[in-house]
Amino acid sequence: MSEMIYAFSRRLDGNMSFKFGDTKGALANRRKFLEPLGIDFRRLVCADQVHGNRVEYVIEPDAGKGALCFETSIANTDALITEQKNLPLAVFTADCLSVFLFDPHTPAIGMVHAGWRGTRVKITAKAVKRMKEKFKTQPEGLKVILGPSMRACCFEVKDKPDDFSFSELIKREGRFYFDIIAENKRQLLSAGVRAENISDSGKCTYCGNEDYFSFRKEADKSGRIMSLIMLKGQG
Repeated sequence: MSEMIYAFSRRLDGNMSFKFGDTKGALANRRKFLEPLGIDFRRLVCADQVHGNRVEYVIEPDAGKGALCFETSIANTDALITEQKNLPLAVFTADCLSVFLFDPHTPAIGMVHAGWRGTRVKITAKAVKRMKEKFKTQPEGLKVILGPSMRACCFEVKDKPDDFSFSELIKREGRFYFDIIAENKRQLLSAGVRAENISDSGKCTYCGNEDYFSFRKEADKSGRIMSLIMLKGQG
């Protein structure tokens, strides 16, 4: 069985984004965070994350896209999948959900950026479907980890609650709150993933703003954490 490495950074690791927040130290922050994991920061594969549902299959020639500057990131993409080893996939978040996908049998991996917009257009379900098509991944064998995000405790929908389906919203004291975790779990279960194979970090970026960046709380000053996954091995 292949070995998989996954990790997500915290505020103390610094801003990992070239586009948001104070970007001056982003490259150094990436290097410092990744080196102890044995990952070359120059090989990161990053997407420009447009809150859509495009899933991109990446291979060795894609290594380094978005690693040293934002402009080389893979365009119009919110999820990356690969079966190639030593190719680290990364997304960057500050309230949005990162979803780590690991097929230990192929083996293959996926890294998903699922904000509320991406969740509404079923980016996580589509990533599972693409892994099934591309790698013959069996959803019931897929291992999933849900990273830090703003949770239903804090994710108030102040505008246009009618844009959400009833299943995505919790009504509390006359206000509506979006449960991004429950909705992504629902998509995973509908896609055939087993409930016991879904692990949740349990981290709320808004409640835990001292440990994580939160766009809702910090607005344009907010940096981004990095979530990454990589298959480790030869070839």
